[in-house]
Amino acid sequence: MAAASKSSGGKTAAIAKTEHSTKKNQDPSPTPNSDAKSSAFGRVLLLVQIFIALITGAILGGYLSAHILESEYQNIVANLQSDHHSSLLHTQNDYIKCQSGLTAEQRYNEQEMTKLRIHADQNERAFQQRAEQYVNETNMAYKVANEGLERASSRVKMEAEKHEYTKQQLSDASSRLNTEAEEHKSTQLQLSEASSRWKMEVEKHESTMLQFNQVNKRVQAIRNTLTEQTRALEAAKNERKETDSQLQHLLSELDAAEEELDRRDIERAECDEHHREMLKCHDSLEEALANAVNAGTPASLVEEREAMKKTAAQLARVWEQKEELVQQVQWLTEEEGAKDALFAEIESKSKEAEYERGVWEMKARSIMEKITFRSRKDVLEKFGPGPYYVKLSLAFPSSPEHKTILLELAPLDSMPHTIHTFLTIIQKKLVTGGTFLLSREHILVGGPVDAHNIENNRELEERMMYEGYFPNGALLFKEYKPEYPHEQYTVGFNQVGGPIFYFNLKDNTDGHGSTYTKDEGYKEGEPCFGKVVDGFDVIQRLTEMPKGDGDSLESAVYIVDSHVVDTQHNELGM
Repeated sequence: MAAASKSSGGKTAAIAKTEHSTKKNQDPSPTPNSDAKSSAFGRVLLLVQIFIALITGAILGGYLSAHILESEYQNIVANLQSDHHSSLLHTQNDYIKCQSGLTAEQRYNEQEMTKLRIHADQNERAFQQRAEQYVNETNMAYKVANEGLERASSRVKMEAEKHEYTKQQLSDASSRLNTEAEEHKSTQLQLSEASSRWKMEVEKHESTMLQFNQVNKRVQAIRNTLTEQTRALEAAKNERKETDSQLQHLLSELDAAEEELDRRDIERAECDEHHREMLKCHDSLEEALANAVNAGTPASLVEEREAMKKTAAQLARVWEQKEELVQQVQWLTEEEGAKDALFAEIESKSKEAEYERGVWEMKARSIMEKITFRSRKDVLEKFGPGPYYVKLSLAFPSSPEHKTILLELAPLDSMPHTIHTFLTIIQKKLVTGGTFLLSREHILVGGPVDAHNIENNRELEERMMYEGYFPNGALLFKEYKPEYPHEQYTVGFNQVGGPIFYFNLKDNTDGHGSTYTKDEGYKEGEPCFGKVVDGFDVIQRLTEMPKGDGDSLESAVYIVDSHVVDTQHNELGM
């Protein structure tokens, strides 16, 4: 383009020189008017060349700016893709951790609900058993009184027929009859009082069951609400992280675009100034060319005009992109405000759910305290203040003589519910007829189970189910104490809380005590409630017996009897 301009200018200068020489030949005397015109035409040509050079520089600058913008845009897109991929990986890891925490919490809540349900069933059975026992005792007393009354009446009749003259004996018999009648009335009064107490106990039990059902429903509702709110909160957090990341990238991109637009504004201002100068030059050029002879409009000027129009269109598109980016930033800002409000609402609901959960946990602790108090009271009434010993009598298949194992239980105050449950199992002979079924390297397992006799095993299960000890365990909640660990020759309940128990053949505190892990959280240990004080040779004999599949004993070793005894081996709780 510059070469064309130079060639055009050269041709114009040649024409001007030719005309000037022609005029000089025609009129050899120079005139001032012709010199002025020649110098003006030369200045016009100089301005045209300068204008062409400026236009060429502007076009090259616009091309380079567009190329730089395109490369920066590609770099920004690549960075955005990389950041988005890393954000997705981080979000996936957080989701996996949150899911494992929710699973552990749900498992813990289900265990707590199972304990409460078992406790309610045990209370119901205990109330019914006490009521039936009292009614049976009262009926027995009433029957004895009636029999005594009948015997007295018959004796009176016999004495009256045989010894009519003995009025004194008749009066004595009548007085005895009156006394027995008064005793009968007293027995009826006691029976009515017992019936009223039984009704009160039944009402209390129904109220407890109703409260338990309400607690169960409420806890389930709270658990569902917490799960939904946790999921919504995690989703909102993840979405907020993505939005913040996008907003940060858009802001950086907007800053870069604003800087580029500022540079474009400066260039546009310069282009506007050059355009105004070009218009002036254009007017001067048109005026000069109008006076020139045989000169048309140069094609280079038309091309320069089209190039400037394209540059102006590119600047307009860049401005539109800037406006779009500003609108996107405003939209993202509004979205961030809405998400902040959602986070505040979710946090408020989470606090309410935590408060309700604390209330129900407090109620559960209150129920556990009541169970502990009643268990301690029942043990003291039945077996005294302790210490408590349990004697198990075993029958080996190759020995007609029974062998015994003597256990000393932990103090009552350390684990009242566990001690009460085990003493009740022993007193009611619920393990009598059971067997020792497993002998492994670290434990020896026994209880009301018979793997060698299906009918006996069914009867044992029915007895356990009647007492509420099968299949969900005998304990309503665990009472593991670190001061009573699973050391060698101690006895504890299994994972479900009995009635199956085991002897520790070595220190099993790490495996059966309380533990804490990040995945499962806190896991309370299995209660260890006693130790062996006599019969170590019997335990050694059990461990040396032949074993089958799964470390089960090939021959049955039956528990033929069980007693709660004191330090003098006198039976308690009879």
